[in-house]
Amino acid sequence: DALTAAEDQRFFSHWGIDPVRLVGALVSSVRGANRVRGTSTITQQLARNFFLTPDRSLRRKFNEIFISFLLEQRLTKQQILTMYSNEVYLGQRGSFSIHGFGEGAAAYFGKDLGAVTLPEAATLAGIIPAPNGVYSPVKHPEDAKKRRNLVLNAMRSLGTITDKELEDARKAELQVAPLRVDASDAPYLVDF
Repeated sequence: DALTAAEDQRFFSHWGIDPVRLVGALVSSVRGANRVRGTSTITQQLARNFFLTPDRSLRRKFNEIFISFLLEQRLTKQQILTMYSNEVYLGQRGSFSIHGFGEGAAAYFGKDLGAVTLPEAATLAGIIPAPNGVYSPVKHPEDAKKRRNLVLNAMRSLGTITDKELEDARKAELQVAPLRVDASDAPYLVDF
């Protein structure tokens, strides 16, 4: 629920692209913006991350849309959501890249994914646009908390959480687990 609220609120009702967001991006592109932005659905992000380069161009966007249509025809929405959830980039912790919500829960909160709380889930979903930048819960905890609260508000407006859950989650402190270096993670580095 946090992921769809943060990244693609119409995920379960569209067919790979969000026409409203796409038209808005095309209009801004025609008006002279250097890059196309803000249009990607979860399916498009999955297509880009698996099959395309990070280049931001109209050509890449058209390829992304085409691949998204193919993914939507061949996979269920749940399969797309699962694949995306397992591979989404969530930043860097020490010298290790974090991919997927399972690794994100362990790296940022020292927990199994099944044990994360509502505010922690909203934090993980909220950091996707800039996990090493402004939304990093390690580098910019206040900005990450603001973004988490935006995700929580979106969840409430979609009806996936109650007013009480929203209030309690917004009050929760953002507590990131300390960085833990395990000798088995990179033994040559630990030895050094």
